[in-house]
Amino acid sequence: MIVALDFDDASVVRTKYHLIKKLRERYPKLKVSLFFVPYDIEAEMMQLIKIYREQRLVELKGLLDEGCIELIPHGLTHRAGEFAKADRFAMKLSLKAIEDVMSRDSLPFVKGFKAPFWLYNQDVVDVLDENGWWIATNRDEPKALKTKRYYEYNHSIHEPFWISGKDEKVWKLHGHMLGSENDFEDNFLNLFKIPLNSEFRFASELLNEKSH
Repeated sequence: MIVALDFDDASVVRTKYHLIKKLRERYPKLKVSLFFVPYDIEAEMMQLIKIYREQRLVELKGLLDEGCIELIPHGLTHRAGEFAKADRFAMKLSLKAIEDVMSRDSLPFVKGFKAPFWLYNQDVVDVLDENGWWIATNRDEPKALKTKRYYEYNHSIHEPFWISGKDEKVWKLHGHMLGSENDFEDNFLNLFKIPLNSEFRFASELLNEKSH
């Protein structure tokens, strides 16, 4: 079984590092793709966050150095509708801002992109393609706009994927760091249904090619 595991809404301060580490105890070759908010505006504006942000950043970099996670930009600030009406110019500025923010924290990232709340348009797709980025799309929106290469999950971690996907060769499992029905912590035990002999891949290693 080939398994990709991804989580939305990760950021320096929102990522549940203890759960990733716990899961890695069971699956030593675990790979996790984090759709990562470069500037988590809600969290960054909270005074309390500043106290432990640096500690969290060290934990994040530790997992990156160990090769068990990859970071994929999930918008810039994760504001609702951030890219729903973005024109080409705004999208180009956003890609530059993503690069600048990630560089500020010395965080390597994959040139993939997931729009917050799956809201984006053709200008967003065109600019991504022109710059060699891919997009992550929603399984439940088969007519969603796609870049030339794209990533699409096939199971949510709150679903009984070990039953519905028992005859599949690849599980692309999708969850959220917090606050959704496929919350990482709430569905943590479901992930123990992944076979122990599974081969883990990053989302960036399992891209689809858009048919013409």
